[in-house]
Amino acid sequence: MESSSGSAPEFDYLFKLLMIGDSGVGKSSLLLSFTSDTFEDLSPTIGVDFKVKHVTLGGKKLKLAIWDTAGQERFKTLTSSYYRGAQGIIMVYDVTRRDNLYKSA
Repeated sequence: MESSSGSAPEFDYLFKLLMIGDSGVGKSSLLLSFTSDTFEDLSPTIGVDFKVKHVTLGGKKLKLAIWDTAGQERFKTLTSSYYRGAQGIIMVYDVTRRDNLYKSA
């Protein structure tokens, strides 16, 4: 998806990515680590959170808009509306809890 602003755009491509997975697997901590180079144990996300990361790949400037969705079952109908227009999904699960892999899929 190419950017389409008037003068020199700050990025060549914009990608909407979603982080999905069961509650408590570390989606928010992983996203914070990727976007801010810090790691914290965080409280569960309520609804949805959003962060932006700019990266350069193959000489192109990418803007990654990453949506961190809540893992709790009660937010499933809310988070499914954020899937529209996404170019990718990052599925996060706890390798020590096999059952949450199947809940994430």
